[in-house]
Amino acid sequence: MLENYSNIQNNVNLIILFKIILAALLAFIPGMERELTGKFAGLRTHILVCTGACVYTILSLYGFDVNSGVTGHVIVQNDPARIAAQVITGIGFIGAGTVMRHGSNVSGITTAATLWMCAAIGMSCGCGEYFTAIVASIVTLIVLILIRRLEKNFISKRKVSYGIYDVTISAPIESCDSIQENITSNFHKVYKINKKLTNHEQLKYSATISTKKNLKEINDIFKKIDNIESIEIKESYE
Repeated sequence: MLENYSNIQNNVNLIILFKIILAALLAFIPGMERELTGKFAGLRTHILVCTGACVYTILSLYGFDVNSGVTGHVIVQNDPARIAAQVITGIGFIGAGTVMRHGSNVSGITTAATLWMCAAIGMSCGCGEYFTAIVASIVTLIVLILIRRLEKNFISKRKVSYGIYDVTISAPIESCDSIQENITSNFHKVYKINKKLTNHEQLKYSATISTKKNLKEINDIFKKIDNIESIEIKESYE
């Protein structure tokens, strides 16, 4: 009896070992790509995330008694998915650490998504869905390499980049219509418009504009408006 139990336990241990090693190997693929491209989360992070997700899933399956039991008049049902489900929440904290914002530019979102995908690969290995894990790893590599080339060679060349600027103008109240017309007709998007009248005749006009024009081009547009006393154009990061 003990010998049979020992054989079964040895088989289970081998399966667990195989799952963890496979998770580490599959995480090596996207992790190496992130490492070579100099991202915040590299090879070690991806392997640890993937194998950690795998271990938590294994613990959910083998570490607790999954049989229903009765305690007094209360029926106890252990859910093996509870621990594995927390992996999805926990990976969000790690992924958030790779996202960085520099002004209007945000970087690290792809790396965060890759870590999230590695957690899914690790969970697939942990519950024995090896085909799913392998396919997911291959698809991740295709997205990271081939789709990036597609974005670089085709999409980015056709992508129009818009800047956001805060504009503040001081002028006589008579110039209000001219200012409004020039702003709405020359820029891609205008919002946060604010008009303030001081001393019964002095207009202070402020707005946030979205445009692909640079500061000099924006300034040249406002030069054409008569009676402007002062103008301030400031790049905005939102």
